Amino acid sequence: MIYLIWLNNQNKYVIKGTYINFLFAFFLCVTTFSASQAQTDSSAAVFSKHNTTVNHSVVYYQFYSEASFHASLKAKAFTSLYAIISIVDTVAGIPRKKCGVVQENKIAVPFDYDSIQYTTGNEFICRKHIVARRFYACYYYVYNTATKKIIDYNASAIQYIGNNLYVIRAKGKHFLYNSNTAHASPTFDSYQLYDSLFILIKTASEYQLLDRNGNDFIATPFKVLIKNDSMYNAVLYDEWDIYKNSGEKVLSKLRCDSIRISPEKYSWDIYRNDCLYYRKDIPYILDTVKKVVTAPAFGPVTIIDKSKYDTLKLMIHFDTIYYQSDNLLMYRKAGKYGYCDTTGNIKIAHQYDTITAWHDNMAAIRLKNKWGYVTKRELLTVQPYYITALPFNNGVAAVFDGKRWMFVTKDGKNINSVTFDSIQQTSSGKWYVYNKGLIGLCDTNGRELIPPVYEFLLDANSDVFVFKKEFLYGLIAKDRIIVCPPVYDHFIYDTVNNYYLLKRVSETPLLFVIQATK
Repeated sequence: MIYLIWLNNQNKYVIKGTYINFLFAFFLCVTTFSASQAQTDSSAAVFSKHNTTVNHSVVYYQFYSEASFHASLKAKAFTSLYAIISIVDTVAGIPRKKCGVVQENKIAVPFDYDSIQYTTGNEFICRKHIVARRFYACYYYVYNTATKKIIDYNASAIQYIGNNLYVIRAKGKHFLYNSNTAHASPTFDSYQLYDSLFILIKTASEYQLLDRNGNDFIATPFKVLIKNDSMYNAVLYDEWDIYKNSGEKVLSKLRCDSIRISPEKYSWDIYRNDCLYYRKDIPYILDTVKKVVTAPAFGPVTIIDKSKYDTLKLMIHFDTIYYQSDNLLMYRKAGKYGYCDTTGNIKIAHQYDTITAWHDNMAAIRLKNKWGYVTKRELLTVQPYYITALPFNNGVAAVFDGKRWMFVTKDGKNINSVTFDSIQQTSSGKWYVYNKGLIGLCDTNGRELIPPVYEFLLDANSDVFVFKKEFLYGLIAKDRIIVCPPVYDHFIYDTVNNYYLLKRVSETPLLFVIQATK
């Protein structure tokens, strides 16, 4: 059988066999045996040739049989500090190579590897081929002969760059490993030795700076490192955090120049150095099911046709009959307004300059340019004292007395301890309230949720709000608990996905100076 080995696109070797003619196999075996015998006979000459460098700390030897190697080992012929031994022989016509290390005529690294490279001190890079039934792989290790410790990352490549520092490639990623400190650096795509002082590593379009021992010099990823004489400037990216409108953080410290809302759901366009990166990695499915709210029933609505309007007008002698509100008809007589039922019975006498529709069983009335409220039993529970009176909702109405805004109940009492310069209703029915140039929030019942102490506030119909204080943005819950402190200098509200995109305060570029050594 002859074995054919080739490398596939996944860096693994595939082995297949085909049967050949028996006579050809016999001839191949005879030829291989003769070559092996000749190699064994010449092994002493090869040893003598390499043995001329025994005064060096590390010497490489090659033998063509294990017998000749053990004979040299027994004779204590390896007088250098380290001897890297290669034994090349053939088994069934297939060349085989085994490597190990001998220290003071004792085996320091076992012959389990097919290649060994000395690096520094007591350390060696060892390579081993792993052969399974249908694939072939190659792994590298760092072996310390003093401690017998093996650094095993299942690495597909290891490179020594000095200062006990190795570049290790494992599982498609590169990182630095310091064998003195056992410290591993962050993973990177590429690296360069910078100014003989640093190691500059790059991942995607981010850079980090390490010292020559592989330790963090600037741990914060940055855009570019600029050098001007002995001064260095590491230019930083802006950092963004993304929150659901419930206050749950879904992405943290997203470094980019800018971020834009993508038309695709739960996605954003990330821009770095004028390059567009696509981001879509929310780790869970968001609840986007909209619950259908059934409108409450207000009872039967009486339809009054034109003939009944004419009959009512003729019977009561109204000047004008207007619209229907809560099964009552607004009418005007003698320049004043009131309400009657559909049979013409007076419910609210026509004594008001203006009267509004019914909201929450209360109607606003105006007398002498001041507004108040009246019940369906014609009780004037809120006296006409206000310049502006908005409709009642959930038992509360917003009113303005000419100086301050407030929220009053049906008996005319202010429900908050403070009044406000102005108010504005949000899309969710809550109220922005303003006082001395600052903003707060009241719920739909007019009760204060967040006091007016912030420079900016955003109600996105959720239990968490964006606020601004001292020119910085943060998140606050409706119970006034700070979800995250104000550490952001810009935010975007993603109305499509109901997300808050907040950019962290841009840090000062990292400046440092390396003093010239004398």
